[in-house]
Amino acid sequence: MEIGSAMILVTTAGSQIGSNLAMHFSSLGATVIICDTNKRLLDETYQRCHSISDRIHQFPLSDYSIQSIQQLFQLIDTNCHASPDVLINSFTAEAMPDIFDHSASHVFSQHLAVMANTLFAFSQATAERMKNEGKNGVIVNVIGYADQQVIAGFDNASSMVSGFTQSWAKELSPFNIRIGGVVPASAKNGQHWAEVQDDLIRNTEYIVTNDYFSGRVVAA
Repeated sequence: MEIGSAMILVTTAGSQIGSNLAMHFSSLGATVIICDTNKRLLDETYQRCHSISDRIHQFPLSDYSIQSIQQLFQLIDTNCHASPDVLINSFTAEAMPDIFDHSASHVFSQHLAVMANTLFAFSQATAERMKNEGKNGVIVNVIGYADQQVIAGFDNASSMVSGFTQSWAKELSPFNIRIGGVVPASAKNGQHWAEVQDDLIRNTEYIVTNDYFSGRVVAA
C-alpha cells in the first residue's frame, strides 16, 4: 500500500506510542485520523501532527464502546468523505498484578477485558467497512508500554495480539484485508524504550507497505 495516498486511523492517539505513530505517518504524507478518550492528550497529538501536515483529523471519544466506535466511523464518513484504508490499533500495556496478590484478580481480569474489547471493537468496525467497500485494507495491532517498570505486563498483551492476528487473518484473507501485529520483544542488551519504540514504528510501516504480509506478529 502507498502510504501517501492512504487514510490511516490511529487509536488511543494520546498515548506515547499512539502519538508517535500518528506523527510518523503524517510525516509520510498520509491522511491521518486520530481518536482517544483523553481530549487533552488528543489535542496535543493533533498539534504535533498539524505542525507536520494539514492532513490530520481528530475525534475525541467518550469511551471505547461499540456505540462510540460506530459514531466515530459515522463522523469520519461525514467529515472526511471516506473510510480508513488502514487501522493502527495501538494499545499501551500495563503492569500485571503479582500472582500471589489475592486482592488483584478483579484488576487483572478487568484490564484484559478492556484491552480485548477495544482491540476487537475497532478491528470489527474497520473490517466490516473494508469488506463492504471492497478495500484492500490493513489492520495493525501495536502494543507499547509506558516505561521500563511495566515491561512484564506486555507478555499477556502480546499473547492476545498474536491469537487475534492469526485467527482474524484466516477470516479476512478472502476479502483481501491484511492483518498484522507488532509487539515489543524486550529491552535487552541495554536497549532503551525510545529504541524499542522506533522499532515498533518501523515495523508497523513495514506491515502497512508490504502487500504480502498478513497473519503474523513482529517482535520489535
